[in-house]
Amino acid sequence: MLESLTSLILLCTSLFSAIWLLHRHKQAVEAHHYRVRVFALSCLFISSYALCQLLLRDPGSHTGTLLQMTENLSIYVALPFIATVFVALAKGWHWSMAGWGRWLLGLIAFFELTRRTDYGISYSYTLSILVLLALLFSLLLIKPVTARLLLAAGTLLLAGGTLLFSPLPLLMPQGHSAGFMLLLAFSLPLLSASLDQQLQSRPVPNQ
Repeated sequence: MLESLTSLILLCTSLFSAIWLLHRHKQAVEAHHYRVRVFALSCLFISSYALCQLLLRDPGSHTGTLLQMTENLSIYVALPFIATVFVALAKGWHWSMAGWGRWLLGLIAFFELTRRTDYGISYSYTLSILVLLALLFSLLLIKPVTARLLLAAGTLLLAGGTLLFSPLPLLMPQGHSAGFMLLLAFSLPLLSASLDQQLQSRPVPNQ
């Protein structure tokens, strides 16, 4: 019951974050629009994970592969994507959609390589730390106070979710899916609001 509730909350907040941000910046300049689309895509990856957790929980069914796939997309693609969006914006980097696509393929390749060479757990720990460090790095560079506070709160919640409750938590002996989904659900609206504030304060990208 608890996992179903947290799955529903995560589904709602991830979809809301994606749709709200896309609507807010549908007329954005090209560089900002790419960042918004990447963030929204990350939220959709996470919403697919939440939907599968909500609907496909029968242990006797043949849904384990789909559940694992959406979980991997959320942890090993969506969260690094979100962190990269904030770093790119903070540093003024302009990536084309082809560049973001190559980064997507790279993240998938890194995951598959480490999984097949039995370094999957080490990679999961390393990636979790790198995602949080990237968000903290962005936090130091951004100037709007509101955006900084929203990013700090979102990062704090995300840190709690990944380090304590994720499927491979760094600080606990085992994960807790309900706790992970709940903290992730609360962090996404804060991160999307922070991104919105930063984009509003930068009408013209730094080429």
